[in-house]
Amino acid sequence: MVKNMNNIPQHTVFMGFFIPSKGRGLLGFMAVMLATALAGCSILPKPAGEPDHWRLVAPSLEEKGDFDGAPVVLRLIEPRANSAIDRRDMAYSRTPQSLAYYRDNRWIASPAVMLDEIIDETLSAQPWVRNVMRGGGRVSTDLALYCEVQQLEHQVEYVDGRVQLKAACSWYRGENRKLIETLQFDQAVDIDRNDAPHYAAGAQELVADFMRALTRQGRALAAAGGEAGGG
Repeated sequence: MVKNMNNIPQHTVFMGFFIPSKGRGLLGFMAVMLATALAGCSILPKPAGEPDHWRLVAPSLEEKGDFDGAPVVLRLIEPRANSAIDRRDMAYSRTPQSLAYYRDNRWIASPAVMLDEIIDETLSAQPWVRNVMRGGGRVSTDLALYCEVQQLEHQVEYVDGRVQLKAACSWYRGENRKLIETLQFDQAVDIDRNDAPHYAAGAQELVADFMRALTRQGRALAAAGGEAGGG
């Protein structure tokens, strides 16, 4: 904030400059100009109050039938995200070539962190999974899974808006980390209104679809004893 120059005393320090009373004419004018220039470059204050936070959660998935094979031990490698969305800010685009972020709405954590929790919670509850291991330890596992969030954004260029989620996952055989299957997920869902609540709801719907595809693929791999061919 630029202070009113009429309230500055005869001897003062302003913006790091000592201004004696006899030199206030020129130096005072310079100080005003400097303060005005700096004020023009300042960031506009945000509205009072904290931003709203939104969380994506693990969906409730219905299992179809019992699993007849032996449950697998799965290693979950920490997911990563595209650098443009590797942040808590909720991304949106007005054109396919642009990306900006909500000012007053944020994710509770970055998309990669939320996806990490969602995958862990969802797969841990599957009958074809005996245990989910974390990190790159030496404990033997049957399968390993790595996922990357490539795109999660609210596309406001559409009349009512839509949300897009793009992610890629790779399945490896646990012993030698041989790639055996991949999943390319790229879907969008229309939303009724271009605002943060509808954006978050659309993203949650896409996360549920993504987890259904991932669990179907993992179940098929587990049934095949960790070999490729899960679809």
